[in-house]
Amino acid sequence: MPTSNGTITVEDYDGERSTISVNLQDIDATGSNYGSVTQDLDEIKDAVIPLIRGQVRYTQLSVQFPESAAAVSDKEAAREAKWLVTYKDTTQYLATGNLVANPGFGKLFTFEIPTANRSLLANNSDELALDTGAGATAKAALEPNLRSPFNRASAGVTPTNEVVSIKYVGRNI
Repeated sequence: MPTSNGTITVEDYDGERSTISVNLQDIDATGSNYGSVTQDLDEIKDAVIPLIRGQVRYTQLSVQFPESAAAVSDKEAAREAKWLVTYKDTTQYLATGNLVANPGFGKLFTFEIPTANRSLLANNSDELALDTGAGATAKAALEPNLRSPFNRASAGVTPTNEVVSIKYVGRNI
């Protein structure tokens, strides 16, 4: 059964953001109670607003689908060991007819993948080889599915992105 969580992002006077995370009722297998779950989150947000001085900037509903309950047995599986994925928005226009320029065109974006498997590193490098093995597989799967913050379209012009690098990094949480 998927579990549902809500996040409410609040911005303060200096533009700094904090989040409120709450557990919500689970969305049932048919999704028939989706409206009820979103209403719950909206009512929680409405209850919070009178209690704060900042501004609510975003609300987010996330649904988690259980994948595995198996214990992690690899002692190298540390959350601080990460792959830093850098990708570039390669879609020049946002609409058919090339009339709306994409403000994200050519810009680089990143996200991190925790518990990186360092044994996949290319020889004498801190990067994953993108032309062979696991790197090529990841690149092929990520590129058609990633979206830049400027281009999340699912219709019209199909967004394209290029994975530029997948680099091993250590990060403090």
